[in-house]
Amino acid sequence: MVLLVLLLLLVSFVLFLTRRNRETGLILALASALSLHWITVLVYIAKKGGITADMETMLFGLRQVRHSMQYMLVTLKQLGFAMAVGRYLFPLILLELALYYSYAKGIRNRAWLKVAACIMPAVSLVCYYPPVFEWLIDGRSWMLRLLVSGTQGWIIAYLVLVAVLIAWEYRGITMLYYRRFMRRRCAMILSLTMLYAIYCPQDPAQVYLFYRNEYMGRVQGLWYLNPALNVGNFLLVIAVVIICSAVGFHALMRSAYDNLREGQEEVAIQRKFDTASKGASVFVHSVKNQLLANRVVHKRLGQELAKETPDMAKLREYQQMLASANDTMLQRMDELYHSVRSNFITLVPTPLEAVCQAAAEHFARKYPDARLEMVVPADALILCDKVHLAETIYNLLTNGWEAQIAANRREEPLALICQQERLWTVIEVRDRGNGITRQQRKHIYDPFYSSKNTNFNWGMGLYYVRATVKSHLGVLRVDSRPGQGSSFFLQLPRYGSTNDLIEEQEERA
Repeated sequence: MVLLVLLLLLVSFVLFLTRRNRETGLILALASALSLHWITVLVYIAKKGGITADMETMLFGLRQVRHSMQYMLVTLKQLGFAMAVGRYLFPLILLELALYYSYAKGIRNRAWLKVAACIMPAVSLVCYYPPVFEWLIDGRSWMLRLLVSGTQGWIIAYLVLVAVLIAWEYRGITMLYYRRFMRRRCAMILSLTMLYAIYCPQDPAQVYLFYRNEYMGRVQGLWYLNPALNVGNFLLVIAVVIICSAVGFHALMRSAYDNLREGQEEVAIQRKFDTASKGASVFVHSVKNQLLANRVVHKRLGQELAKETPDMAKLREYQQMLASANDTMLQRMDELYHSVRSNFITLVPTPLEAVCQAAAEHFARKYPDARLEMVVPADALILCDKVHLAETIYNLLTNGWEAQIAANRREEPLALICQQERLWTVIEVRDRGNGITRQQRKHIYDPFYSSKNTNFNWGMGLYYVRATVKSHLGVLRVDSRPGQGSSFFLQLPRYGSTNDLIEEQEERA
């Protein structure tokens, strides 16, 4: 148990360091409250004694650890109130975390709900403050029963409410990609809640009163102090603790890893763009070389035209070489222009269907034989720069189709799927190419990086896509498995519907 406390605090602190936001702050506070409750329970057990050697090993590991807790200079009042703080803060923080995860209407960003959630923990802490507690129960056994049963009641109610909120939220997610993230959060919350539930029956009143008869007559201690506890039940509790700890640590570590990786990618991409002037220099050098090559071709073209009977086949060849070189340079300059210009956008309410249609038409002009399946809500409205967002979707469609060509899967359709997912509008471009390897995923957003033929691809496409999505206050995510294709998700803030826009325009008129 001591090792679990230390690991829990360490992992939650690492998670907070990887990304300091409200979510990781709440997780760190949740782990701290649980650890405080556990530590106070362990100190109380160490001071009370009466446990077996096996139980001592499970709870403390080493006898020296137990002795250090046993002789810790702390009064029963101090120990009891510290236990109350951990016991009553955990369900409050857990509920705050569930409210943070919830996107349900009427719950999200409701300040009064957060204030209301603090009422019962605050009242309980006031009642269990040692001077107040002594005054309340002085000669009033009914008040003691009321405090114990009342606090247990609202704790159970909070845990049930958290379970309902998380289950409702998970049920509302339709996209499998986002369900994976929510499953991880559910596993973390469930495991920490189970670990809390095992020891939360330890009421601070047991510490204050040191197991007085009137209290013990109704509540016969915890499971580890129950003389009727058999070996099977004991092993079952140990198994539950181990499983919950493993699930919780895995979820926390995975979240920390994902946050750390995203932060590292953010820093790396910014650093690479700061040094992208070298790539621009290479770009200028490449264009210069191409112009010199064009001058050679132009000279040969002039020499051939100077002849009395020019060779038409050579003239056509030279003309084709100039045209191809010109198209390549224009394409590269267009990519560089769009990548630089992506920071200058204007966001206006626009029908999502119009944006996707513009991207599909542009894509059809480049690849008229490509098959595209498009699913777009007819009334969805987003706040965007239509030109830039359509160009972004077009880039993803082009990359996806070229990936399918490379995988020899021309007969399979490319998918453009849009969904309203909680507070987001998600635009998914799904291909059935060869997928992206883990090594390639580290560089796909780098400026001037391309895994394709560099004669026709300058490597600014996905950098432009990512910059445009960020300019739209959104997030770009990718889900890819080698051999099974890739999916790019443009996650943009949900705005409304076209009916809302029509009503707004009518009101203005």
